Amino acid sequence: MGMKQDIVIKSEYTNNARSHSGKGSRGSSPGQYVMSYMTREDATEVLAPVRMSVAAGGEDYPAYDSAAFTRYMARDQATERLISKDDEELLNAEEYGSPLVLKHKFRKIDKLAGRAFGRGGISLTHAELNRSSENIQNAFDEGHSVQKIVLSFTEEYLRETGVLDPKFVHKGRGSYKGHVDQLKLRHAVMNGVERMTKTGRFINPEWVGTIQLDTSHVHVHIALTDTQFSESRMKSDGADRGKINEREKAMLRKGIHYSLEDMRQLKSFHGQTSVERRNVVAYVKDYAYATMQENSSIQILVAGLPKNKKQWRYGTNQKAMKHSNALAVKIVEKLFADDPDKSGYNKAMQAVLDYAEESSIKNKLNDRAKKKLIKEGRERIIERSVNGLYKMLKGIDPAELTTRTTMTDIQSSSNEDLAKALKQTTQPGTFDPAAFALRVRGYNERQDVHTGSVGTFYSLVTEYDMAKVSGLVDDTAHVMRLFYEEELEFHMGLADKYRTFLSFHHSKDVESVQRMVPRFDSLVSRYQDIAKVERETLRVDQRVRDEYTRDLRAYTFECFQQGVGSLKEWRAITDYDREEGTVKTRFVLPVRPKTRAENLSPIHFDTVKAWDVHHLGLDYYNKPDVRIDTKNTLSFASVFESRKRRAEAAEIYVKGTEQNLQALEFAKRDIRDMEEVVQKAVDEGLIQTVTLEDWSSEDERQLYTLSLDRSLQVARQVRQSIEHVEMMEQEEQEEELG
Repeated sequence: MGMKQDIVIKSEYTNNARSHSGKGSRGSSPGQYVMSYMTREDATEVLAPVRMSVAAGGEDYPAYDSAAFTRYMARDQATERLISKDDEELLNAEEYGSPLVLKHKFRKIDKLAGRAFGRGGISLTHAELNRSSENIQNAFDEGHSVQKIVLSFTEEYLRETGVLDPKFVHKGRGSYKGHVDQLKLRHAVMNGVERMTKTGRFINPEWVGTIQLDTSHVHVHIALTDTQFSESRMKSDGADRGKINEREKAMLRKGIHYSLEDMRQLKSFHGQTSVERRNVVAYVKDYAYATMQENSSIQILVAGLPKNKKQWRYGTNQKAMKHSNALAVKIVEKLFADDPDKSGYNKAMQAVLDYAEESSIKNKLNDRAKKKLIKEGRERIIERSVNGLYKMLKGIDPAELTTRTTMTDIQSSSNEDLAKALKQTTQPGTFDPAAFALRVRGYNERQDVHTGSVGTFYSLVTEYDMAKVSGLVDDTAHVMRLFYEEELEFHMGLADKYRTFLSFHHSKDVESVQRMVPRFDSLVSRYQDIAKVERETLRVDQRVRDEYTRDLRAYTFECFQQGVGSLKEWRAITDYDREEGTVKTRFVLPVRPKTRAENLSPIHFDTVKAWDVHHLGLDYYNKPDVRIDTKNTLSFASVFESRKRRAEAAEIYVKGTEQNLQALEFAKRDIRDMEEVVQKAVDEGLIQTVTLEDWSSEDERQLYTLSLDRSLQVARQVRQSIEHVEMMEQEEQEEELG
């Protein structure tokens, strides 16, 4: 077929200068025609804003930056508002779980965005489309002719030019949806209209086009007018010329055809047509994931609570509440971290800090006593928040507790319950969910404990070093510095061990590396500058070196905290001689930050994996004959001896100076646990494990829980609990009496 048969053009026009006043020759509302007919949802598809740089023929085209399209920013805000339950239009908490709510919000935000193209761009926002339709209507009202052009394409032509998906099979009206390369066809039509309006000598054309796919053929509808009167197009009656002529039609066809020929091999354009769909899916997934993540925590908490609601208290000694309280604290702590203002945490914590400051001045408290006050105040905030959460859960209608699955049973179980659920004889190759959950939970808990302990001992090391520089530490206190360093390395090594196990859970390492690189580069530059000056002057400026090594330590510790550094990096900058009893920071180059996958090697794992054999009893529950080889026994025993020696020296100093150090007490308890286990490992080559007799039965749990799409206003309840402490206390007392 020829071009004229492949691209069929039909046109008509409307003009009120040649009809009764206020009426067009073929309709008096072309603006409404654009908004209501051309862009109707059932006929058109949305094209996401894209960025085009160099297209066919080497010609540069205007750039389209998605950030400029306000609907994306509005979508971001809508998603965040729904995730945070801060949307005034959706106060009913029951509605928050469904992605349909988000799609409804998007429709209200988007309106007709992305369905049309034209003079304003290849994907018009609703506001741009509305503005163009108003311009067309205004031009009509002023006497301009408005062209209504319809282009029809044969299926064979669209296949030949690469506009139609090669795998497409026509199945009747509307089946073209999702198979037409919107970007190619829109771009080609824009080029054709530009050629046509230049040939027709339009001065300032305004036009809108849409690709309609609800019929048996692909059509393009165009509404076109000139907003200025052109002498070349003006008729004797003072109005614009009517229909477009054959020469203008030919230029429209040529512009479309040549553009499609040039873009025939651009396969990537097909991918662009689904950007809008993927964009919406990404938002919905983000919303659904956030909702699921929050709701799943509550779901597991509810399943694990005892049936007796009187036991639902943070301060209780009931064993049945131990695991539930740990889950509730995690929920509250996450809420404090994610939204400290909305949860009331910032305001409550500021009151604690103000009280501690006032009490410190009034009662002349030392720094340690002041920190204790702050810690107790924060613990009180957590207690009130957890009890407030329990209060809300007590108010849930029991009829809503309809969900129970194997995984909710497992995840809501305490460690003791999980251990008892382990299969006594597991077939090789079978998956035991209880064993998996128990191990992963244990790994997470141990990683958190060791990472937190690293922070504690790093703070103690830093305080000691600063006090020494200020001349506030005598030589006898050096045993404390050695104890801090020993514990710091011990906990760093074990944090590395469990980070290795759980490395699949950390997808943001690359971001952390990028965040630390500027500090790495700065330290490298400083080191090189200092070294250069020392070479040139043959003098060492110890003050400058000390400043550098202090910052080097801070950087290396931060890398560890971010998960892009390990004990290896710490040892690379720290000269800790256990035999001589000395510790200092080396004047060396910093170690670059690395992802866990790159940094936590099997060799390093083998170095630290046996350091906590005394914590592995639960991992080998009810398996009393688990053996440990000589190499790992010696590694465990060596760590035990080093910790014990440093802790004993520190204890003598602390008692001699009539002080108290909580971190030392914690370490001593752990070292005592090591001592019991190390003897069994050395004498018998066995790991001391946990057996069935070590645990007693617990109270019955609820097990049935909320469905995953049920959301609760946790932040609001926590804030109310914090702000109304007195009322909460009275209610709790009444519940206890009842």
